[in-house]
Amino acid sequence: MSKEHNTNQDVNKSEILFLYETSYNIPNGDPFTGEQRYDEETKKILVSDVRIKRFIRTYLEDVKNLSIYVSEKTGAGKTDSKNVLKWLAENRNEKQSNDIGEILKQLIDVRLFGGISTLDDKLKIKDKDYINGHVQFTGPVQFALLNPSLNEVDLRMHQNTTHFTSNESNAQGSIGTTTLVPYSLIQIHGWVNPKVAETTGLSSTDLEQMYEGLWYGTSGEGSSFSRSKVGQNSVLLVEIVYAESNKKIYGADRLISIKPKNGKKGETIRSMDDYDFDFTKLTALQEDKRIANVRYYTEIPEIDEELRKHDKFVKMEL
Repeated sequence: MSKEHNTNQDVNKSEILFLYETSYNIPNGDPFTGEQRYDEETKKILVSDVRIKRFIRTYLEDVKNLSIYVSEKTGAGKTDSKNVLKWLAENRNEKQSNDIGEILKQLIDVRLFGGISTLDDKLKIKDKDYINGHVQFTGPVQFALLNPSLNEVDLRMHQNTTHFTSNESNAQGSIGTTTLVPYSLIQIHGWVNPKVAETTGLSSTDLEQMYEGLWYGTSGEGSSFSRSKVGQNSVLLVEIVYAESNKKIYGADRLISIKPKNGKKGETIRSMDDYDFDFTKLTALQEDKRIANVRYYTEIPEIDEELRKHDKFVKMEL
């Protein structure tokens, strides 16, 4: 399943902004309650980095047919890391390496997001000796722990019924309640570190595949095709590429904003027809010497027309 990657390709220091919209779904439920993550002070919903990485991983594995580490298809439960690693050493080790760290680096999600092996430093798997079994890689790609929507949201209570009973003593199905998000425009903020990329062997090809997974894996392919995630559409992907690895701009996550129109408030927005984008701060990067270029992708003509006016803004291909 693995495909050869070129570690000699340049990976530049950059920041990522990814916008997608949701409609009457649960973009990221709390694992304990199932309810949408929500900041009650700002009235904005929150989406975790784990949710975004799962969109990407599932797309890369199911659609692109690439091998990943955090998978349910490794012959062992995805939480049983030791048996997963042993299975990978036998079944996803195309280079026939005896170094567990090198085997991990053959997996695209480890090259992107890092990974850890808790095996003994020296071990034997089916009569073959392996080394470097206790190793950890920090991911060169990181996303914000929690990512807020750009608009405020009033959660809506939703009732549903089940047809099947929960146990034999019940005569009929049960009634349940959950909260839905009527509409949100979510912004995901990420970072790419080229120095850390050297330790995992991350290539620019890996990044392009990640961007493809981010775009399509969020808007209906892979794990986003589910009852709680349908109604999502990718809107805009931006990669802000720095001219030098020691440069940094402040507040990249505040470069894009929206302005409700037609008397709407953030909580009453239900589609892109209800607001305008404000790209003033984003397009001002055109004059910032710390920025080499701004790569972007969108399928919305109005956004494309606005960004392509500026020389530093280059449309990428997915």
